[in-house]
Amino acid sequence: NQSHKNHRNGIKKSRRPRKMSMEGMNKKFVRNQAFAKKGLRCSPEEKEKRLAQQKEAQKKMEEKKAHEKVQRLKELQEEKERAALKKAKSKKEVKEDE
Repeated sequence: NQSHKNHRNGIKKSRRPRKMSMEGMNKKFVRNQAFAKKGLRCSPEEKEKRLAQQKEAQKKMEEKKAHEKVQRLKELQEEKERAALKKAKSKKEVKEDE
């Protein structure tokens, strides 16, 4: 009988809260988090400015990466050439000893 009563209106799943409860959390952390969130809020003009700065920084980093890659390839090429010269020199010395 009791289960019949329960199912008359349907057994519903409890809804998940939209916002997590801050109860029991470290108060210092909660305060700091609130101030940090407040600091992130900005006007549309500021947002555009920040996006422009981000893009500029990204471009700069990509250029730097590309330059480092070229530099690294150059170093590897020089290392290969040195190794080849060393190998050739050692072969030459072996031939002279014979």
